[in-house]
Amino acid sequence: MTQSVEPLVEPAYANFPQWSETYGPEVADLCDLAGFPPDPEQEMALNALFGIDSNGRSVAFEFAAIAPRQNLKTGLAKQAILGWVYITEQRLITMSAHDMTPTLETFNDLVNLIENCRPLAKRLADGPSNGIFRGPGKEAIAFKPSPACPDGQRIKFKARTYSGGRGLTANKVILDEAFALRKSHMGSLMPTLSAVPDPQLFYGSSACHADSEVLHKIVERGRSHDPAKRKRLGYLEFCAPEDACEDPDCPHHVGYPGCAMDKREYIIMANPQAGRRITWEYLEGERDGLDPAEFGRERMGWHDKLMVDEDPAISKELWKSLADPNSTPVDPVAFGVYINKDRTNCAIGVAAYREDRLIHVGVVPAVHGGTAESLPGTAWIPGRVKELVDRWKPCAVVIDDHSAAASLITKIQELGVEVVTTNAGDMAKACGNFYDAATDKAIGPDGKPGRLRHQGAQSLQLAVTSGKRRDLSDAWAWDRKDKSSDITQLVAVTLALHGLLEHQPQEIEVWGFFT
Repeated sequence: MTQSVEPLVEPAYANFPQWSETYGPEVADLCDLAGFPPDPEQEMALNALFGIDSNGRSVAFEFAAIAPRQNLKTGLAKQAILGWVYITEQRLITMSAHDMTPTLETFNDLVNLIENCRPLAKRLADGPSNGIFRGPGKEAIAFKPSPACPDGQRIKFKARTYSGGRGLTANKVILDEAFALRKSHMGSLMPTLSAVPDPQLFYGSSACHADSEVLHKIVERGRSHDPAKRKRLGYLEFCAPEDACEDPDCPHHVGYPGCAMDKREYIIMANPQAGRRITWEYLEGERDGLDPAEFGRERMGWHDKLMVDEDPAISKELWKSLADPNSTPVDPVAFGVYINKDRTNCAIGVAAYREDRLIHVGVVPAVHGGTAESLPGTAWIPGRVKELVDRWKPCAVVIDDHSAAASLITKIQELGVEVVTTNAGDMAKACGNFYDAATDKAIGPDGKPGRLRHQGAQSLQLAVTSGKRRDLSDAWAWDRKDKSSDITQLVAVTLALHGLLEHQPQEIEVWGFFT
């Protein structure tokens, strides 16, 4: 059995379901064979993650590993994948993050580990690619059939999409960078796991951001002393105490007397690898270079407070950062039609991919060649929609079935236009998708974060920055931040984006191993 020589750094929280036995030591030995032995903190996690009950079922349906970067979680995810392939022989494993860069790093690391260890490499699938499939969105590792998996095994590597967790379903699912998880991801993924034998979800993340709506709840459950709240959640977290500074009002400036951010004993509590893989010289440079709030979250493990509902969901600064005066839509396009409750304003929104695969959103002029985005009344809308459909051949024209615009559905259909309607659940999903695309921190091809781009129209900016969240049973939808606000254009472009994401032509994935 592998035994780590480094002393264990005690986690701040280690709450696990009880198990009868565990495959953890076998997984640790396997990783040692592959040249990737677990640290003592990872051994603790592997024992819990691979713990089973008397019926052979995993005791942890969900498992969260929360720690600052480069300490624990991604290495643990790779070790878990090796264990699931070679020890418990799972048929399908999915590794995902909120963009493809960290996912590709994990893919390449696993390929190197497996190919450079002969006992592991001999299990790779036969064929020209030797079980290694590359290409944008096609990354996968395939293995030969075995008695436990007569159709073979596969690890697939995916970036999470704005339309949710579709395509992530597997026996075991790793959700890295869980701070970026949205309710739309979990709402799409969770139900699909009900038909999977002994499924497991692994969350890996650094501390919560202000908009980490899913991770905040996982942390709350995981830290709870009440087992009934945790249920089948295994939870491991490394962080420093948030009240560790000598001054309760400490500003956390470098060198401020008694600041915990300058004390190694507190840094080690959050970073088991401090002074090991992460040098003190690097950490001191990071302390000097980062804003105290960033250092607190990313290195001390201090969670940002969850964004309050009273704040605009999308700030003016964020929306302005997404402006591109030259943004131009290409096929496919989708339109969204919305009329506000008192029928005093209406708009036709458009969403489309651009040539660089970012997403363009905007409001269509009420008259072709004009500048006005609306006209008095609503009678002009059916004819304008028909005109747009004839010109653009959209993948969807979307109207919320519970909005005032629903009164126009029949008239639009009589013009030969197919209308996609949304219900309350669809609308909640649409709002989440729009928010995710706007706030995504991944850097786009134009060097700016976020996946949405718009041309900078003031009227759309006003609508977007007037929207706040309105809680539903287990989701949220757009609402006005005050009685004087108008979010008509925001809802129109949200519906359009929903149509694009849900009804765009789908590319068919072909995995070479199964052809």
